[in-house]
Amino acid sequence: MTDSLAAETLMQHVRRLADDIGPRPAGTPREQWAHDAVRAALGEMGITSIETLPFEAPSTWGYSMMIPTALALAGNLLPGRLGRLAGGLLSLFAAYNVQRTATSQRSPLAELAPKGPSATQIVRFPAAGEARHKLVFIGHVDANRHRLTFSPTMKVFLKETLTAGLIGLVLNGAIQLLRAVGPKQAFKLDYRLTLAGMVGGLAVLLADEQGPWVDGANDNATAVACLLGLAGYLKANPLQHTDVWLAFTGAEEVGGLGTHALLDTYGDTLHDAYFFDFEMVGAGRLAYVSRHSSLSGFGSYTPDPESAALAAETARRCPDFGVKPVPMTIVEEVGALRGRGYRGLCLVGVGEDGFLVNWHRTSDVSANIVPATLEQAARFGLEFARTLDEK
Repeated sequence: MTDSLAAETLMQHVRRLADDIGPRPAGTPREQWAHDAVRAALGEMGITSIETLPFEAPSTWGYSMMIPTALALAGNLLPGRLGRLAGGLLSLFAAYNVQRTATSQRSPLAELAPKGPSATQIVRFPAAGEARHKLVFIGHVDANRHRLTFSPTMKVFLKETLTAGLIGLVLNGAIQLLRAVGPKQAFKLDYRLTLAGMVGGLAVLLADEQGPWVDGANDNATAVACLLGLAGYLKANPLQHTDVWLAFTGAEEVGGLGTHALLDTYGDTLHDAYFFDFEMVGAGRLAYVSRHSSLSGFGSYTPDPESAALAAETARRCPDFGVKPVPMTIVEEVGALRGRGYRGLCLVGVGEDGFLVNWHRTSDVSANIVPATLEQAARFGLEFARTLDEK
């Protein structure tokens, strides 16, 4: 019998998404092809009970950054005191939207972006005995662009750059509000500086959208492979006291929308569940994130204490894997979970530079996946489940 968690078996799933399908922008037919591939792989295992949660999603996160910035910039052109009042409020609202995007929370202004069909697919494996716990493994099927802001030189300042942009939006809003109630020439210099900052920020965001879509082998075909490997194992070997869900999410790259769709539908059912997110686990040194920076300096978040303790215990039980806690510059589906009050833990592969490996780069191809690392990630997820099951 084939070992569903063996490296070569997992690599077949990676190649199916990254090589056969290739780039998979959210809300596009290619993302739907990825979901079709997941259903086909599950069907080959004899798993046909698959639930689909459809929703709409934009193709790129650039909309959730560019729309607020453009509207804030336009607000500066509104005439008169009432115009400055409206422009100030609009700039502050833009900052609120950008910050929500930076922490994988829904951005109201992102609703203005064009959208296409996306989905989250769910497979359940009930406990063989009395169910004491629920565990949801998460892996997203969509992929991102090759981004200027994630180049080796710019990603080092990614958090600082977005933080400066947020401060500029807030200052612009505050200055406009003060000008609405004060002398006409008040704060004129600062106002012009923040305006120039917004123009520059919008130019960077537009340049960031010019890169090609990437194959997304590490980000995040490796996660899909881990979930499919676990599906094969759990079909034959359900846990004794833990109901396990596998959530193949769509539109993670545009704000964790697939996880939000899951919580919208099953939030009450999963209020006490554990969530384990695989994120780019096909290269580097495996670790679980102890502190997520988000993409700004104002929205860091951490895993819940219970999940962190389980991960630490699992790491002790599997010393050969060398999994340790690390703080990282990262935002992913745990941001959506923690922002809504749920548990959440993220397993990642950390490169030599301390960042995710081939993060939003054209080098994110299947040839750069390390099969042994991928297998260890899947097996660590299984051991995490076993550790929970013994509680």
